[in-house]
Amino acid sequence: MPRSSGDALEVLKAWPLLSKADVQQAGKRCVSDDYAPKALLEIHTGGTTGRALAVWTNAESLQRNYAFFERMKRQAGVRQADRVATFAGRVIVAPDQRRPPFWRRNYAANQLLMSSYHLSPDTLDAYIDALEKFGPAMIDSYPSSLESIARRIVQRGGSRVAPKAVITSSETLSAEVRATIEQAFSCRVFDHYGSAEMVAFITQCRSGQYHVNTDYGVLELLDENGCEVRPGEEGEIVATGFINPVMPLIRYRMGDLAVRAAGPCDCGSPFPGLQAITGRMDDVIVTPDGRRIGRIDPIFKAVDTLHEARVVQVALDRIIVEAVLSPGFTAQDQTTLLHELQLRVGDAVRIEFQQVDRVPRTKGGKLRLVESPFGKSPPAA
Repeated sequence: MPRSSGDALEVLKAWPLLSKADVQQAGKRCVSDDYAPKALLEIHTGGTTGRALAVWTNAESLQRNYAFFERMKRQAGVRQADRVATFAGRVIVAPDQRRPPFWRRNYAANQLLMSSYHLSPDTLDAYIDALEKFGPAMIDSYPSSLESIARRIVQRGGSRVAPKAVITSSETLSAEVRATIEQAFSCRVFDHYGSAEMVAFITQCRSGQYHVNTDYGVLELLDENGCEVRPGEEGEIVATGFINPVMPLIRYRMGDLAVRAAGPCDCGSPFPGLQAITGRMDDVIVTPDGRRIGRIDPIFKAVDTLHEARVVQVALDRIIVEAVLSPGFTAQDQTTLLHELQLRVGDAVRIEFQQVDRVPRTKGGKLRLVESPFGKSPPAA
């Protein structure tokens, strides 16, 4: 550990930056010796680089993580016992199912789990009917999942779905999509940013500004030279988490970008502000039957022998998975990866696997996990 007589933040800045590849290579050497192996829990993240990563934690750390989300819900006016409708990366029903229900009830959590992979022009009304019947106090969703439902509600002239708040995550939320969702549901949208690595938690207040929860961890925004950016400038998110001592990650490069706020927020929060989170912009897959499949990265959690990968849609019925392989990649890994993607897009789409030496970046140096001319993402807010 670097030694310094300065304050804690100055000591922290003496540490080298830690990449996802570093953590992958180190594996369980990142896990503290203070915890018995039998008490460890393993979770995975796909992330914006397409690299699968194993994260070790324990029940206490996960409870702390959930507590921060509950605090955000409370700030949005939602109580712990309120009904919640959730759109996420889970496979809820068979991919080729054509008739509702495309959702399941979780009675223990008072939750309606809704498939993100069956949204199409032909199914939107069924989703809206299910939401009206369930009556959620909160909708927790990827922006790309809720956007199409919101547009249909606006086209229909409204609905009886009246949540207290909509909470979004995992994708960059554009100003256009935010406005459509707020118009459809007549409530505020609260976006937030987190990760399975449990190093950063950023929440949006009622004034619309993002706030770094500094009791969750330390967040730095660094330019290409490793220096802190100034207000109004964009930088890479580098985070040091407080809540998971099982696998403490120090100065961890998230692979996402954000813009530092230019001044204090009207809401009066003591947490430092961010103007925007700009590093999560992916296209969506559009299937032959019109479904829009967003948030593909959960497929990469099933395989930990990928260096990086992306999904390229070349036709409505044809997808190519481009992958840079790590040592140990097997035919079974390939089968698993393609199976996870097939579960989400259905059998009408042909999937091909292609090993490549590198995955191309955008002009800004970003990696887009999904490239599709049929489902281009909107510009960032």
